[in-house]
Amino acid sequence: MRRLWLLLCAITLTACGPEDTRTQLRIWHQKTGAERDFFNERIADYNAAHPDLNVEALYRETEELRRLFVVGSVGGQGPDLIFGPADNVGVLALTETIKPLDEVLPDSILARFTDEGVVRWQDEPWLLADQIGNHLVLVHNKALLPEPPATMDEYVEMLQASTVDEDGDGRPDTYGLTWNYREPFFFIPFLTGFGGWVMDEDGNPTLDNEATVQAIRFVLDLRDRYRVIPGESDYEVSETLFKEGRAASIINGPWAWAGYGESGVDYGIAPLPRVTETGQWSAPMIAAKGYSVNANVPDDKLPIVRDLLLYLTGTEVQRAMAEELATIPTLRTVRDSDAVANNPELQASLAAAEKGRAMPIAPQMRQVWDGMRGPYQLVMNGAVTPEEGARLMQENVEKLIADTFL
Repeated sequence: MRRLWLLLCAITLTACGPEDTRTQLRIWHQKTGAERDFFNERIADYNAAHPDLNVEALYRETEELRRLFVVGSVGGQGPDLIFGPADNVGVLALTETIKPLDEVLPDSILARFTDEGVVRWQDEPWLLADQIGNHLVLVHNKALLPEPPATMDEYVEMLQASTVDEDGDGRPDTYGLTWNYREPFFFIPFLTGFGGWVMDEDGNPTLDNEATVQAIRFVLDLRDRYRVIPGESDYEVSETLFKEGRAASIINGPWAWAGYGESGVDYGIAPLPRVTETGQWSAPMIAAKGYSVNANVPDDKLPIVRDLLLYLTGTEVQRAMAEELATIPTLRTVRDSDAVANNPELQASLAAAEKGRAMPIAPQMRQVWDGMRGPYQLVMNGAVTPEEGARLMQENVEKLIADTFL
């Protein structure tokens, strides 16, 4: 091997340094913001404590991560570990690109985690979570919106009062609310608030109905009737507005909260309010986020991957995540610790999560997201009506499911 290394250096005229003989471990993940910074610090600590290993962490956006991982793993390659949300599990297990966790960890270790911390599909464990939630909440800037609302009607009044055009140019300088309202995942709390959901127990889409139409109309009203949200927005725009104090509230998840404090925003966390017409909570999807093991990891490397997996989901890391990032831990001992009980932000997050609804693990969830996105954005662009948008969502998802599974 070393002779091959030296020959390659000579052929490419490269000044090669000493050959890296450390065992290489790769993780693909979709952690963002403060959570990504925390993760990178823990990887650096692990590398420093294991000089014979080199763990490399690569960020990929969620959809790209899943797609490229499947392609790589089917081809016999890909990273050793993949980190992502629980709704990836059905697809990854169905494509046989990840190992069942009971081939990696004994039952005695899996029993240390809460039931939702070990994600199962078809009665087998596939994902070991380092956090529960991945849920959207109402985050409010206390200087602009001191108290959170109880109902949507009350919230609209608050948003109108906190949307301010200071220079009189007809465009607000401060918005009552901002969020990534063009993305279907961020639409779900409005859908549930009006009594809707994405699929039935058999994995069939349930989108072409009055609940979907009413939820879409409400989002459009916030923009076009009440004018309390920006006319155009995506994730980065909404983050910037809130961090700069130009939005009184934002809808976002636990991955983002620490970044608001770092920006100097005195913020509070609350459940999204009830929809007045239905009396139902605007329930976000609740999901575990965690690690799965590539099916291609060889047996002789598996103990090393297992050690890294246990470190990343272990007591020290989960406790620090709870304290610094307000993530909901999955280890029973950490969940019952003072790190959770004495953390007001984490208690507020738990209260919001209790109002949520579990994201389906069914592999059809990928087709739901993909099928919803185009028609939903057409509605937001004014190209189709809410009724047409709901119908097109249903048709798109049904077609994608049929093309994939039938």
